[in-house]
Amino acid sequence: IQHNVDMFVDFFRRASSDAIKIEHHTLHFSEFIELAESANEMVDNRKRAEEALHTSHKRFLTVLDSIDATIYVSDMETYEILFMNKHMKEAFGRDMTGEICWKVYRGESKPCRHCTNDQLIDDSGKPAGVCVWQDKNPITGKWYINYDRAIEWTDGRLVKIQIATDITNLKKMEKNLQQAQRFEAIGTLASGIAHDFNNLMMGIQGRSSLIMMDLKPFHPHLEHIKAIEEYVQSATNLTNQLLGLARGGKYDVKPIDINKLILSSSNMFGRTKREIQIQTKFQHTKTVVEADRNQIEQVLLNMYINAWQAMPEQGSLYLETKITTLDHAYCKPHQVAPGHYVKISVTDTGTGMDESIRQRIFDPFFTTKETSHGTGLGLASSYGIIKNHGGMITVYSEMGQGTTFNIYLPLSSHELNTEEVIEETLIKGSETILLVDDDKMIIDVSQAILERLGYRILIANDGKKAVKTVKEMGEKIDLVILDMIMPGMDGSTTFDHIREIEPQLPVMLSSGYAINGKAEEIMGRGCNGFIQKPFNMSVLSTKVRKILDG
Repeated sequence: IQHNVDMFVDFFRRASSDAIKIEHHTLHFSEFIELAESANEMVDNRKRAEEALHTSHKRFLTVLDSIDATIYVSDMETYEILFMNKHMKEAFGRDMTGEICWKVYRGESKPCRHCTNDQLIDDSGKPAGVCVWQDKNPITGKWYINYDRAIEWTDGRLVKIQIATDITNLKKMEKNLQQAQRFEAIGTLASGIAHDFNNLMMGIQGRSSLIMMDLKPFHPHLEHIKAIEEYVQSATNLTNQLLGLARGGKYDVKPIDINKLILSSSNMFGRTKREIQIQTKFQHTKTVVEADRNQIEQVLLNMYINAWQAMPEQGSLYLETKITTLDHAYCKPHQVAPGHYVKISVTDTGTGMDESIRQRIFDPFFTTKETSHGTGLGLASSYGIIKNHGGMITVYSEMGQGTTFNIYLPLSSHELNTEEVIEETLIKGSETILLVDDDKMIIDVSQAILERLGYRILIANDGKKAVKTVKEMGEKIDLVILDMIMPGMDGSTTFDHIREIEPQLPVMLSSGYAINGKAEEIMGRGCNGFIQKPFNMSVLSTKVRKILDG
C-alpha cells in the first residue's frame, strides 16, 4: 500500500493539469491528495498496531520467562513441543521446541502412561478444566506439581499447556515431618515402656545390692548376684535406647570435647574388633559441644557397631571431625537452627545399602540383620538423641561402596568442665531424707537401701503428701529425693511448692526418663542433683552424700 501511495503522490506532483482521468472517472487533484493522505494514515495505524503487538508479545514472554516454574505447550495429537519458557530451557539444558515431549522430557519410547491429554477435553470437544498431578521427573530427578489445561492456539487448534512447580524441597520437608511425627508417636510409647521397665530394673537392682551387702567376699552366691547386676545393666542399656528413641532423658548436659570422646570410644571399640582398621582425622581447633556424654557415646558406639556389621570379614573405619557453618536453606528441611556445627563423619568400607534401605535406616525396629544380631533400635535411638541435642544425622551410601553417617552437633563456646569420677564405694550418713515416689516397689527398695546406709527415711507416695510433709517437718528434713513422673501433682509442680515452703531445702530428682526435657527445666530452676533409675547402692550413696555435704 505504501509503495502505491508513493507512486500516486509522485505522479500528481508532476502532473500539469488540475485533474486527470482514471478509468473513466475524473478526480480533482485536491481530492486525490486527500485520498492519498488517508491511505498514508492507514499505513501509520498499521505500523503502530504492529509495534503494539510486538511490545505486547515481548511483555508476555518476559512474564512467562520470569515465572519460577517450567511452562511448555505441546500439540495434543502429535506431541510436538510448540513453546518452552526460559525456566524450562534452563532446567533441561536446551531449547527443545519442535521435538516430541515424551521423548525429551521423560526419556520414554511412547506417550507417557500418565499423559493427561484425554482428560483435558470434554465430550463436546471443549476444554474440560485443569488437571493437577505430581510426579518425579526421571530426567531432572526433581519432584514437580503439574497443572495441565487445554487452550486455543494461535491457529485455532486446541493444545496442552503445562505449568509445573519444583516441589523437591517441599517433598523433603514433608518426609522429615512425617518421620518426626512417626518418631513422636513411637517415642511416647517408648517413654512409657522405658519408665515402667526402669522401675522393674530398679527393684531388681536394689534387692541385689541389699543381698550383696550381707555376703562375704567368697560366698558362692556372690557371682550369681554380680551376674544379675550385669543383666540389669544390659536391660538398662536397652531402656537407654528406648529413651533415645523418645528424644528424652538428656540428663547430664555439659561442655565436652567431641574429639576426645571419639578417640576414647573408638579405642575401646577397636580393642574388641581388631579386624577393623580405624583411622582418625580431627579438626585441630576446639571442638566443644554441649551434650550428655553418655548418650553421645551411645550414638558413636551404635555407628561403630553398624559399620562393623557391614564389614563381616575386615575393612576400614574412618572417623573425621570438622567445624562447618550451615545456612538456613540447608537447616530448614532438618528443622534445626542455622549456625556453627561440629560435623562428625563415620565412614566404612562395607557393603553399603540401596535406596530403599537407606530411606528406612532410622525407622524404629527396622533392621536387615537376623533377630539375634539386633533389635532395630540402635540407629533409631541415635537419631532421637542427636535431634534432642539440636543436631541432625544424614547418611550417604551406595551398594558395594560403603556408607557415611554425618552427625552435626551445635558448636559451643563454653569452656570444658573437669570430668567427675564416681568411685564404687558406700558412703553412709545419718540425716533425714524424704522419699517421694508413687511406685510402691521403688519406695520399698529405696527405703531399704537408704536405711542400710544409716539414714532416717520419711515416705510420701504422691506430690500432695510430699508438700504436706515439708510444711509439717521442713526444718527436720535434710534432703528430698523426688520422682519426676507422678499422677496428680507431678515432680515439677511438687518441686516448686517445696521451694516456696523451704527455699534452701536440697532436692534430688529421680527418674527413669525425662519427657519433653522437664527434668532439665527443673535442674535449671535450682534443683540440686539428678539420679537415673535404675541405680545401685554405691551410686546412690555417693550422690546423696555429695548433695548433703554441699
